[in-house]
Amino acid sequence: MLLHSALSAGTYLAAKRALGELSPFELALARFSMAALVYAGLLRLRPRKVTRRDLLSLCVLGFVAIPLNQGLFLFGLSLTTPGHAALLYAMTPIFVFVLALLRREERSSPWKSVGIALAFSGAAVVLVARGQLSGQPGGDRALVGDLLILLAVISWAVYAVWGKPYAERYGVITTTGITIVSGSLLYLPVGLVFSSTASFRALSPAGWGSVAYLVVLTSVVSYLLYYWALAREDASRVAIWSNTQPVLTALLAWAVYGDRLTPSFVAGGVLVIVGVLLTQQRPLQRAHKLRE
Repeated sequence: MLLHSALSAGTYLAAKRALGELSPFELALARFSMAALVYAGLLRLRPRKVTRRDLLSLCVLGFVAIPLNQGLFLFGLSLTTPGHAALLYAMTPIFVFVLALLRREERSSPWKSVGIALAFSGAAVVLVARGQLSGQPGGDRALVGDLLILLAVISWAVYAVWGKPYAERYGVITTTGITIVSGSLLYLPVGLVFSSTASFRALSPAGWGSVAYLVVLTSVVSYLLYYWALAREDASRVAIWSNTQPVLTALLAWAVYGDRLTPSFVAGGVLVIVGVLLTQQRPLQRAHKLRE
């Protein structure tokens, strides 16, 4: 999962770079069309029978993972910064835990409740202060971008929690492959209508490199690692690793884009991370005792 976090940290910067030359529609079209071809090949190499009912459920998860999650993510990222996107994705364990509670897969506790409150408070600090303290025009656009990223986080939590039983049942390649291929097919008509071939012809080598990163390292390697871990651990324990991403992304954003860490960003980040750690503290201790 540390490798997954490192690869995911670079996703924000690669996507931001590619969005400088492609629209969100065009980037999603290129990224997931190519990724779907890779997964289609993997499914042919590792065929596995899936019931009709589960196949329909996996297709629904495909819609959540690509048209919904990635549409919100890419549009949000085009309006905000990589650092803010990574920080908001640090809230993933909170939403995963809440969904697990609704599915009765996790138990609540005072520690978890306090952690949830702190994490949401930290996100509120970032969202409210983003437009006021950026020191740049277009603060309202950045705030909208942050809100879209937050919705993307919720949709990813749905994809992770609802996909876990299928990963356990059918394996990581079948589960991830069907969701990515089906989601890509659902997005394809929209992507073709709102994309221009001229944009791809004019794409620079750096732009193609960013797209390649998103296809190979994010959509294939990183996604497979995530569901591989989900098939073996509780969803909340897997999701907690996403909180290493803001630190890694902030360092990359500082080096590549010159993003500065404002006091509000740091304060909000500390609240989010402390809240997530409190939320996960008891389950992690309990799991450790069980293993002993």
